[in-house]
This record gives sequence, structure tokens and C-alpha cells, in this order.
Amino acid sequence: MAKEGILIQRYDGGVNNKDSQKDLPEGFLAEAKNIDVSAVGRIKTPGKFEPDTFIAADGGADASMNVASPSFVANAGLFSFRTDEDIASGITAGEFIAYTKGSGEVFIGNPTETLAPEFDINSNDPSNTEPVYYYANGGLRVQDKININSSTTAFVPLEAKSGVYATASKEYHATTTVLTAPADSEFDNLDDSNLENPATNTTALGVPTANILVGVESAAADSTQGDGLWAEGKYSVGVSYVYYDGQESLISDFLGTVTISDGQIILTSATIKNGSISKFLQGFRVYMKNLNDSDEEYRLLLDVDFEVGSRTSLGDEFDLLVSKGSHFSTHSAIEGSTERAYAVQNPSSLTYSAINGFDLEEKAISFHEATAYRYDTAVVANQRAFVGNVFYPDGTGRDNNTPARKLGDRIQYTPVRKYDTFPQSYYIDIGTNDGDEIVKLMEFQDRLFVYKKNKLFIIDITSGSDANWSVIGEFENRGVSSPGAVVKTDLGLVWANEHGLFAFFDTIVKLSNAIDDNTWATNVNAEKVQVGFVPKRNQILVLGDTSSNTSAGYIYDVVTQSIVNIDTSSVLVGDNVSNFIRFNQELCLMDETGEMRRFNTTSASHTIEIKTKEYDFGVPSSDKRLQKVYVTHKNGGDAGNTNNLVLEVAYDGGAFPNPNKFSSTTLSNSNSMTQTSFKPTIVENCKSMQFKISGTAEADFELEDITVVYRRKGVR
Repeated sequence: MAKEGILIQRYDGGVNNKDSQKDLPEGFLAEAKNIDVSAVGRIKTPGKFEPDTFIAADGGADASMNVASPSFVANAGLFSFRTDEDIASGITAGEFIAYTKGSGEVFIGNPTETLAPEFDINSNDPSNTEPVYYYANGGLRVQDKININSSTTAFVPLEAKSGVYATASKEYHATTTVLTAPADSEFDNLDDSNLENPATNTTALGVPTANILVGVESAAADSTQGDGLWAEGKYSVGVSYVYYDGQESLISDFLGTVTISDGQIILTSATIKNGSISKFLQGFRVYMKNLNDSDEEYRLLLDVDFEVGSRTSLGDEFDLLVSKGSHFSTHSAIEGSTERAYAVQNPSSLTYSAINGFDLEEKAISFHEATAYRYDTAVVANQRAFVGNVFYPDGTGRDNNTPARKLGDRIQYTPVRKYDTFPQSYYIDIGTNDGDEIVKLMEFQDRLFVYKKNKLFIIDITSGSDANWSVIGEFENRGVSSPGAVVKTDLGLVWANEHGLFAFFDTIVKLSNAIDDNTWATNVNAEKVQVGFVPKRNQILVLGDTSSNTSAGYIYDVVTQSIVNIDTSSVLVGDNVSNFIRFNQELCLMDETGEMRRFNTTSASHTIEIKTKEYDFGVPSSDKRLQKVYVTHKNGGDAGNTNNLVLEVAYDGGAFPNPNKFSSTTLSNSNSMTQTSFKPTIVENCKSMQFKISGTAEADFELEDITVVYRRKGVR
């Protein structure tokens, strides 16, 4: 019979090893290793991670971003964030990388400078630090999820303007996130005798012996004032600290008491020693509570902001602090800047709980109030911080001797815009007592995605009120065992586990349907898999095991919806890499030498393997004889290229190489598109045939098409 031919020029389906190799749809390959099929009708090679090629957002020069002896836990260590504030003098606002060594040192840097240590989160137990990061309202939070002696540190922009602060500089500073209540040693005893009615006299509390002196005194109303509306009785005077972002501590009651008689008013003032206050404190608040009424709560009396001033109601304008040289004083501003006490005629309607959204019975309101308090994962969503899998009080009252319990099902969350405040009562328990624990929290479309090892839960957190939140999805076998197994892309969330590669766009879809489940499970270590997003190529990169560069992996192309195999060693150098981060629109990581690397999307040289489907040419029962094969490609590379790509054929599902070899099996090396022809040395009857191209592909490699010429034998 006459010669016939087919043209193979569609590869954009990627690899499919799940279906019969004879029945693969058009565009699919039986093997697709270390290749890129994102362009219809052409195969190229993917990029790889390369060092020292970071490009600044302003197009500036490359810079070295290395850390000596990084000693990190695989699949951890890195974070990226953007800020509108200068990190330090000469280091301007922009995008930055944070990296934590195994010893607990946290390094901050960008392409304009070498990574430099800024603070330490684990100086007490410097071994195998595994950091957990989150970023909110200009501040970076870092804590170690392994060691109980570590602390959560906030790296925040602070500008100390007032002379009350011990230091004053506009840049980032590191501080603990513990919202510690005031200590007795930081305050003088309550002054209840040196205040005068501001309507008639000035007042002067004087220089504090400690840092702060608070004055609270009952007094008869002046003739120009109405009688006081305070209930008679003894009142406790409490004080709290206000920290960064307006976050308030619990109240300390060591200041003492004040007795109020019928019709009396309250006079209050405070002085602050010059240069005595830590820059991380924003101010303090003074409260009073009627001890004769068991139902009474602490009510606001005086609100002091060290930079802005003082007031007696949160709705009032601040009065500037008065500088007295050695100290600063609050004043009522009745006569300009004259130092005067405030006259408070009636109790405030603002209680501590009304201001903060929680009461003073909370066993804890921030992490690391005890050394055991910590969490495994964190995310910011809808102006709140959420943390999961926590060591924290469980609220049952049975843990008085052990202040924290391991609560693997629990999510703690903050009030709105209070990103370090975690009241004990602000929690959600997910899948209680299911024998599983939370591994990763993610946010997408006003929903909180809670990944346990086995299950995925989706919580609708659209409402500003936590009372209206609800679980809207629970999915078996859709959890993750590795924190690095989930990535947020431009389209949605993508993650990997032992069952496959999945995505949530509007619903959950499986992206790895073309991969046999057993093959996937063999190639992907669920405990160490890592998933990253390559924005410039709209591709998902899956590293099957970040502890070994001999493992397998995958690249999924979002546009063509195709998946191909990769050898981790072909895109990565060394074992035990960090987690992925997205930096300047690049997919980046740190290798085990401490060198920062980005995924260069430009095609690179790789050892490739391309295997077509088995072709029976639509007549599976008929015998055929292969006549010739034409391959259109280029593979020039650098001058003097000695690498060769080899074409092989297998008949009837046989193994490669086949005894029926071509007279010449090597594809021509050429810098331009060329066509190499192949003729088999032995002509043999077969029902089907399959083709493989393998070897070292240069960076400029392209495969355009394969033409197969055959002759079908007639039926006798």
C-alpha cells in the first residue's frame, strides 16, 4: 500500500500516565520530563533557580543576598513584605526579605543591601528554629513554633517624637508582642493630695520617682460646677498600658483606692519622667471601679498618649503634654499650657470591656505571656490576625497549674486591627477531637481556609462580627501535611498532598488528574512537599521533597491546564532548601548554603525525556512498517556543543531502546530551526509505534513537530 504519514505538533496537554498510552487524547504525551509545553505547537525547556539575579523594583543593580551558615529547617525560614516606612537610615521603603537562621537570628534585607541580622527570636534555645511569620499594618511578626522558650517579636515602624521616650528615631524597631500590664515598680504610689480644682488653682504633681506618677483625688465641686454624679463609696484605681497600634493590656490595680462622698468630683492628672519610656509603648489609661458594687466594671478616667497628649474621654480632642524639663505633665488646657488637673464630674460610660471587646477575666490576651504560648501557623484576613494549632489556655479553668495546653483544633484570632491581641475567648475550634491538627491557615475571598493534615475546612468570615461566621465547607482528603504545600496565586489557592494537586478558584478542582495516583504518591512526600507560583509564566511549581534534590516534581501551567514532570535536581542546587516566597514578582528561595535564588523563567539547559503516545494510526488491527521520521527542532546552545538528543522508537508497547534502531539516532545540533530525518535500519511489522526523544537539551532547545511516514500492509 502507499505510504502514509502523520504530523505530531500538539504537546500542550502535557503528560498523561494515567490513561492507556494508545488512547491518549490529542496533545498529550506519555512522558514529559523537564520540558515546558505552555506554548501550543512547541516544546521548550523550563527555567531554573539561579543565584544573585535579584532585580530591584526600580531596575537597580543586582546585589548579593546571602546568609552565612543558614542552618534552617527545610521548607521554612523565608518571608517577604512591603512597607511604606524606611527600615533604617539609608534603607528606604519598599519590598524586603526576612530570613530566620536555625539559631533564631532574623535577617532583613532587599536588593540594595546584604541581609543583616536585626533581632533574635530564640536566644534561649538556639537550635532548629522554625519561624512563623505574619505581616499587618506595617509590622512584621515572627515567632518560633518549635521551642517553648522563644518569643514572638514584632518588627514595627516607630517614630518617637516626645521627650518622654528613652530614644527617638524614625525607623523599624524590634519588640516583644506580649501586652504586659503595668508593673508596680514603673509607677509611684497614687498621689491623692496634691491636686487642686482646676477652676481656681494650678496643680503640680512633680517629678516621678519611678517612670510615671498618677494623681487621683476626690474633691468638692467648685461653685461654677455642678455636683459630682459619682456614687458614694470606695473606688479602686487601675492602670493599663496602650501599646503599638492602640492595643491595650489588662489592668493592674496596685495604685490604690479613692473614697468619694456624695456630690464630689474627681480630680486627675499624671506626670511622666523625661526619657524614661520604652518607644514601644504608646501610652497608658487610668480607670476607676466602685468596690461597693459587685457588678461594676472599670470605667475610663484618663487616657494618655505619650506623643499626642491627654484626655478624659476617647471622643475628646487631646490636650498637649506640658514640658517641665525633667518631666511632662497632663493638663486640662483651661488656660493654655498651664499645668492643671482634669475635673471629672461623672463616671464615664466607657468601660474597659466596651473599649476593647473583651473583659478582664481573660486568662491571656497575647502570646508568650507564658513561655509555652505559641502557634504553628498564622494569616491576616479581614483586618484580623488568625493563628492555628496553639499552645494557649483552653478556657475550662482546669489548667491553673499548666497555663497552656496543646490545642491542635483551635484558631485564636484578634479584634479588628489589633494584630497582637489574642483574647483567650476569641477562638474557633475546628473538627474537635478528630485526631487531626491544623497545619496551615490561608485567606481567599473573605474566607478562612483551615488545612488540617487530612481535611480542609472553609470558614466564611465576611461579616465584621465573629458571631456571624460559619463553616461553609468540609472536604476529606484535601488537607496538607506541609506548611509549604499551599500557595496563593493570582487566581486562587493551590496545594498538594499525597492525593494530588488541587486548586480553589470558585470551587475545588483537581489539577493532577492526568497523573496516576500511585505515581503521584511515590513522587510527592506529603510531609515535605512545597508548592510555589511563578507569576511571569502563570505556572505552579511542585517540589516533591525539599529535603532532597534527587526527588521528583511537577510544573502545572494554568493557561494550558497541563502538567509535566521535573527532576528537582534540574531546577535546584543542593538539598534542604527554604520555603518559597514571592519577591518582586519572582518565585524565590534560599539554598542550604545561604544563597538567595530566584526562579529564572528563561529556558535553561536540562536533561529531557519526551515520549509520545502509542500510534496505531486509527487501524489497530493492521500491520504497519515505519519508513521514516522527520524531527523539526533546534538545539544549538553555545559554540562547540557536544550534547546530543537521541530519537528512539518502540514497537507494540515494547521497551526503549528497540532493536530496530535508526541508522543515525542523533538530532542535529543547530542554532536555528532545522529538520533531521531518520530511517530505521530494520523494517519490521508492528501494530503500533511510539517515539522518544531524550538527552541534554540546550537553553535554546525547541521542538516544533515530528512527522512519521509509514506503510500499512494490505490484508491477504
